[in-house]
Amino acid sequence: MITESESRLGSTMSKVFVVTIILSFGIQAFLIPTDQVGYSETWGPALSVLNFGLSFAFLFVLYIGTKLFGGDDNPYVNVTGTMAFVAHVVNTMPAFGAVGQENSIGETFLTTNQVIDATSAATSAWGVFIGIFGIAVLRSTKANLIPTYANYAGWGGATLVMVSTLGFAYGVLPEVVGFITLVLGGLVLYPLFIFGLGKAMETAPKK
Repeated sequence: MITESESRLGSTMSKVFVVTIILSFGIQAFLIPTDQVGYSETWGPALSVLNFGLSFAFLFVLYIGTKLFGGDDNPYVNVTGTMAFVAHVVNTMPAFGAVGQENSIGETFLTTNQVIDATSAATSAWGVFIGIFGIAVLRSTKANLIPTYANYAGWGGATLVMVSTLGFAYGVLPEVVGFITLVLGGLVLYPLFIFGLGKAMETAPKK
């Protein structure tokens, strides 16, 4: 069980996550020229703040979601939730790395784009961790708390996020297919699942 304050916090943070991930994608898709590769001097600083905000919110959802759907009777959710939480902390840590590198006042060894590439490589398994956690939650005995639409979205989103992560890593997905898989899973279905987790936190029995 979770407390009333955890319920409110988890529900709020799930909404913050959904809004900020849409804003982040919107900036990258519509405001940054398609021929520009790497760090954007115009939008980079704003994206750093925005992406930190969505990552910060997601950490609350992971923590409270693990507590709600795990508990003493489901070690699988507890373990995979902890793995996803730690992986996302590591994924969040470089949030200001690119903008910090761009504005460094001293001589630097790496370029800003090299910093982005390095941190992305270091967190390449992140999608697998959050995908496994999503499936663990959906298979738990408390999955009935999740709205039906979010249940279906969760299965689709978790699967596609893992497929796109591994597909890109091993180079087996064509670029167009990989992009569609990534957007459908990571921008549409998984955020809808997270929104549903927020709804489950609102309706779950409280301590």
